[in-house]
Amino acid sequence: MSISLRADARARPHRLAGLALAAALACAAPLPGQAAGAASPPVQLDIAAGPLAQTLMRIGQASGRTIVADPALLSGRRAAPVQGSLTAEQALRRALEGSGLAFDATPAGALQVRVQTPAERAPAPAAPAASAAPAVLAPPAAAAEPEQTLAAVVVSDRRIGGTLIQPTRQVTVIEEQELDDLRATSPNLGSMLTKSVPGLSDSSRNLSDFGQTLRGRNALVLVDGIPLNTNRDSARNLVNIDPSQIERIEVLRGSQAIYGSGASGGIISVTTRPAGGAPPAQTTVSMDAALSHLSREGMGAQVQHHMAGGGEQVDYALDISARRIGGSYDGNGDRIAPDASQGDLFDSNTYSVGGKLGLRIDADQRVQIAASYLRARQNTDYASDPAVNRAPLGSVAARAIKGLELADQNEVENTLLSLSYEHKDWAGSAVSATLYGRDNFTRFSPSDSRSNTNRGNNVDQVMQDNKVFGGRLTVDTPLGQAKRTRVVWGGDVIDERSKMPLDVFDPAVYDASGGLVFERTGQQIFLPWTTTRSVGTFAQLQHRFGERWSAEGGLRYERAQASFDDFQPLSQSRVANPATVRGGKVSYDALLYNAGLAYQLVKDHEVYASFSQGFDLPDVGLQLRNAGARFDINASELEPVKTDNYELGWRGRWHNTASTLAVFHSRSDLGAIQSFNNGLRLTRTRERIYGVEATLDYSGRFWSLGGTATWMQGR
Repeated sequence: MSISLRADARARPHRLAGLALAAALACAAPLPGQAAGAASPPVQLDIAAGPLAQTLMRIGQASGRTIVADPALLSGRRAAPVQGSLTAEQALRRALEGSGLAFDATPAGALQVRVQTPAERAPAPAAPAASAAPAVLAPPAAAAEPEQTLAAVVVSDRRIGGTLIQPTRQVTVIEEQELDDLRATSPNLGSMLTKSVPGLSDSSRNLSDFGQTLRGRNALVLVDGIPLNTNRDSARNLVNIDPSQIERIEVLRGSQAIYGSGASGGIISVTTRPAGGAPPAQTTVSMDAALSHLSREGMGAQVQHHMAGGGEQVDYALDISARRIGGSYDGNGDRIAPDASQGDLFDSNTYSVGGKLGLRIDADQRVQIAASYLRARQNTDYASDPAVNRAPLGSVAARAIKGLELADQNEVENTLLSLSYEHKDWAGSAVSATLYGRDNFTRFSPSDSRSNTNRGNNVDQVMQDNKVFGGRLTVDTPLGQAKRTRVVWGGDVIDERSKMPLDVFDPAVYDASGGLVFERTGQQIFLPWTTTRSVGTFAQLQHRFGERWSAEGGLRYERAQASFDDFQPLSQSRVANPATVRGGKVSYDALLYNAGLAYQLVKDHEVYASFSQGFDLPDVGLQLRNAGARFDINASELEPVKTDNYELGWRGRWHNTASTLAVFHSRSDLGAIQSFNNGLRLTRTRERIYGVEATLDYSGRFWSLGGTATWMQGR
């Protein structure tokens, strides 16, 4: 059950489906049936004032015209009301009033948004309003309601500054309205994505995204273009993001050569609410409860506040959120036992704050500082009954028992700082640069590991501390007078330091209490400070041959190095003469390729074929923490996993219905490092994954319907 009370200074957006966002027109799908100079027929519009990007999407949806814009231009800007019987050109002109933006009709028939020239910024006499029917009056019965059309969607991502979704890719876009709907039924981001993204495996619905793969492989998680993945994977990437701060999610399916390590299955790109625009203020209060057990213990609540605004030079945004998660109960009203393996957030409090402050130096340059902090901490009286582990496998369900005494329970803490700079016209190229730092802490569930020599035969609780610094530079360069070709090129660097301390508890007290009392006796080092540094460069060439054919190709070179100092592994903690593992270094490098070709069969229908390589660095920390007396990093035969991905696909639209179909096959000669029963086994077998994905979406005036289907098999 969910009750939501909303005080909102801006209109609640409708579902978004009609805007083509692209950093360059070179890869936008052309509309051969629409001449550049031909005006669209009038359509009846009634769009309230709101974010400019959402208004343009609704204009594109209603008129059937493709509107092309760089998301950076639209970010933080708001549109005036657009009402009446208007052509697409008239509606777009009205929406852009006072924004400092204008538009041109392209040879392909699209409407491309751009920055106004100095002459256009000069005051001009007001033009007479186009003929418009009053918004309160319904159109005459004889007038047919204009058909709604789902226009092409081309998405941009800040990591490379260019298009994230090329014609040879499949993408799932989740806008703010749909995110609000999904949050009402599933506050966990992993399970929200599972309901909307084909090819994404089911969520564990707890703290962890361990095992939640995209097309059977790892997914790279980006927040405003900044990667959250770490080499020592804690499987806590999605829980470090507060869903209430998200404006948009784009999920790119399939391996990506130019994004570096971690994107062998695809990319989950999260965009938080932007700074700027007319000052809106939004406060949301929500409550939830377990219907099978209506009690105070099963209730939860959240309070979230968002505000943004600014002027011509300075803009800002601020998000504050506090959430209480109650206990969870099954259909019979019985309390669900805590997850003793990956952990959960039953009976927990989550606090988050995020802010952005931007300075527009001139019409082409902008600097922004952004900061965010999130902390989720559990404080429950319940534990999972350890006696269940002694019963035959599958014979007894997990049981929750009351009386837990554990000072520090499951916890996630994430701090992210970034400084970004953009120049839209530096010697004819668009330049984007970002520096960022991240401090991330994770505390896992306690474990009875007395049978595990690699963990020192203790009753223990592991923690992980990550400190990451990085930067990236992206240059988007158009080539040729016709600007049918562009090159997106640049580089990135990441410096990551990780360690895993381990709290040790008194085993006698633990046994006497039946697994409820954890009395701390000391701390040991499970994984010493391990440093991983990677440097990558990339270039992506995109070209449009004509109205029907377009192609792309690119490469990335990445070099990484992992190092650590001398340490004594826990496997030696109970040995009379413990051995020390000598520190060392190990290096890797890889050159990755991608290529794709798209062909437009008829208007609004195109097919494509693509080849792309993905890249996963080995988890060095997983091997170090399970090291034995004779461990030698140079003899460990660690190698990166390179993935080849082949894909054929189709995209089509019929008026207010859109559909996609993709057939894919990925393969790698090496498997990943895997840990079984907290020991280590290095899997060297080949992996093959193939499957089919399909989506179908219908958007009416007052309601929408969609679905996804995936068939996948691996070996």
